[in-house]
Amino acid sequence: MQISGWRQERITIIIFLILAVISGFITHHWAWSFFVWLLVYTAWKIIEFKTFYDWYMKGASRNHVPLNYGVFEAITCKVINNKTQTKEAQRKNKYLLQQFVTTAQALPFATILLNERFEIQWVNHIAQEILSINETDLHSKIDNIIRQPEFVQMLNERAKDQEIKIPHGKLNDKSIQIRLIKINKNRYLMVARDISAQEALQKSRKAFVANASHELRTPLTVISGYLEMLQASDQIGEEWTEAIDQAKDQANRMSKIINDMLKLSKIEHDRVIESEDREVSMPELLNGLYNDIKNSTDAKSHRMSAEIDSGLMVRGDASEITSVCLNLMHNAIIHTPAGTTIQIKWFLHNNEASFWVIDDGPGIDAKHIPHLTERFYRVDNSKIKNTQSTGLGLAIVKHICLKHSARFEIESEQGKGTTFKVIFPAFRTVQK
Repeated sequence: MQISGWRQERITIIIFLILAVISGFITHHWAWSFFVWLLVYTAWKIIEFKTFYDWYMKGASRNHVPLNYGVFEAITCKVINNKTQTKEAQRKNKYLLQQFVTTAQALPFATILLNERFEIQWVNHIAQEILSINETDLHSKIDNIIRQPEFVQMLNERAKDQEIKIPHGKLNDKSIQIRLIKINKNRYLMVARDISAQEALQKSRKAFVANASHELRTPLTVISGYLEMLQASDQIGEEWTEAIDQAKDQANRMSKIINDMLKLSKIEHDRVIESEDREVSMPELLNGLYNDIKNSTDAKSHRMSAEIDSGLMVRGDASEITSVCLNLMHNAIIHTPAGTTIQIKWFLHNNEASFWVIDDGPGIDAKHIPHLTERFYRVDNSKIKNTQSTGLGLAIVKHICLKHSARFEIESEQGKGTTFKVIFPAFRTVQK
């Protein structure tokens, strides 16, 4: 059984006291006897301390451990153990650091480590290609290299997590998306990627959709015009009236699809191109939409109610957030039968602004829920022929939510209704 250092020291002191008593008894000089043995004990400990100090200051080598006893022996053992653990921790940290460097070098993004003064501490290889920054720029301030005002402003704000897009390159021919992540109070991680090709693809895609929609809209306008003339004509027999009405409904639906395609294309494009980001007065917006929907022809047979927090706002693109709310409210109307109760809720939960549309309609089969936000996906229901839906509404909602870093959730159970939830993150939530 190992004896602790202090216990060994107490045993040593007791032995010295016994020796002092014996020598005092023999010499009859008690005071001198205790003084001499105390002096011997003190000298011994001073020598042990000096030996330990020299050994420790020379690196505490395991090959030259001093012969100490008691407290100094325990301290020596502790130093050796700590040194062993430190070496093991350093070995693991070195391995982890090598793994991090290897991983960071393999990333397709420019990765830069900054200190609290935004001086470059480490860069990976691709930073040279994307930002023209390499190891020769170490310890330089990043805003001396990237001088765009919006980038400097981002550094000055020192927010926990920010993302901007800036032009870069000798002729500003690149479009770079930069994200600044605050690791701790002394460290920032900056990640940058070249989105020039992505922007070009988005612009090309938007142009294609716009051109295709324009080419479709022109003949569709002509067709709709002739169908309206036929509907108003007294010379058309009753046997053709239903067919003309159906053709006009489909023409109107195709026009809606074209408009939704253009809107979806614009939203996808604006996820790369910066758009408006302002405080939106949600109570005013939701009250207006609620009254419009409630008084519409489609909602006459529904029971509607609203709970709206009058002091809760959100930051974002007002037109896009309006589109989200309108789509979900209109969706609840057109996809539920007469007599359905629909609740609109706008409230604060866990510092996040939440918009819910709840109905007690027939619900949706679980197998359909993951696909509802896909373009043109419609739940197959032969009993309900819904010509008002374009199949793009929830896809538009999903893309706007992604752009605003909001979560879009759908909860439904057959026979118990459906709840659509849009939850805006705390940094977009404004409580007054």
